[in-house]
Amino acid sequence: MTDSRNPSANNGNGRYDLIVVGAGSAGFSAAITAAEQGAQVALVGHGTIGGTCVNFGCVPSKTLIRATEAVHHANIASTRFDGIE
Repeated sequence: MTDSRNPSANNGNGRYDLIVVGAGSAGFSAAITAAEQGAQVALVGHGTIGGTCVNFGCVPSKTLIRATEAVHHANIASTRFDGIE
């Protein structure tokens, strides 16, 4: 993928093999996959690339949940295993 503001974008011919509308997680993934296969891709969207799930929702919240679980297990280890304080 290249930046459309770049004069060399899309090989200078003004044509794309694929235009992906929506820069959320699915659109971003589709654009990357097509670009890896050699396609000239235009990704059209607004806001943060990757969408809410990747940047603010699912991924960050799951990371926080896993970190909290690790702290919780460390805190209760002394009740499960003799010799751990």
